[in-house]
Amino acid sequence: MPVITVIGSLNVDMVTRAERVPNAGETVQAKAFEVGWGGKGANQAVAAARLSRSKDTLKSGTDISVRMIGAVGRDVFGPQVVKSMEEDGIDMQGVQVLEGHETGTATILVEESTGENRILVTPGANFALGHSKVDYGDIAIFQLETPMDLVLNHISEAISDGAHVIFNPAPAQDFPRASYQDLGTLIVNESEAATLLSLPEDSVTASADLTSIAARFISQGVSNVIITLGGQGAFYQTQTRSAKGEKGKLLPAKKAKVIDTTAAGDTFIGAYAVRVSSYLAQSKSAHSSRASIYELPQEVMDAAIAFAIQASAKTVEKAGAQKTIPWLNELEKA
Repeated sequence: MPVITVIGSLNVDMVTRAERVPNAGETVQAKAFEVGWGGKGANQAVAAARLSRSKDTLKSGTDISVRMIGAVGRDVFGPQVVKSMEEDGIDMQGVQVLEGHETGTATILVEESTGENRILVTPGANFALGHSKVDYGDIAIFQLETPMDLVLNHISEAISDGAHVIFNPAPAQDFPRASYQDLGTLIVNESEAATLLSLPEDSVTASADLTSIAARFISQGVSNVIITLGGQGAFYQTQTRSAKGEKGKLLPAKKAKVIDTTAAGDTFIGAYAVRVSSYLAQSKSAHSSRASIYELPQEVMDAAIAFAIQASAKTVEKAGAQKTIPWLNELEKA
């Protein structure tokens, strides 16, 4: 059975919706407020769990196991976050409950006129997460809402253990160049790519030379690079294609009525992991070559990214964060 392990953040999302966000010094009347569960790590784990099974088959098991490694506070929110994810079929044994720390929070402002969001994160227990030995399985997923040194240590261990590492450097910040070596898949949006490469903020777009941009990550040892482009779809390049001088590939977005983009990126990552994990499990059974862990064939990349685009398009059509992430049967009906 393929195993996906997510090492990352678990948060309480406090979401306020308004027609538009206020300017500095301005007060705007909001339309709604709600509390839900989130965190990039938790959302990605939920996406992987839901998109590997139909909701009506949850109790009968699945062909993919999803594990969460993280931390919550011993407060009113922590147990609720854990329970909710367990109900989605996620193995939560690796989640630490920490005394003296609050569960992480995210204050999310959603602008209903555009569907865009602005997020302020208070790390809480996420930044007190201690290192522990982990069985990473076939895929290990990381973000940057937990301490950098912890992420770097786990990435190194996961690569040594033979896992395909999916890294989403969000929120974007300086990342050691040496740590890009042997990353299985780097997934970034436009702004994250620009920040990591010290490019002008608006320079990474669908009309930019994305092949050259991806080549800068590949030159540092990344096997597969995906740049998500919102309503323009997603671009990818691989180490193999780059070595042959071939251009990367842009897959178009699915048409969607955008209500809320909060969990779209995390849904994309979880969905991509589901498809790649199935391939890797079969590949490991058929091959002993370590290269097969990293080098994903074009047909696998095409199928995994198309599935991820479809899933994230479904997510943006609802208001909310984690609760908007679809189950597999919801995509099959679409």
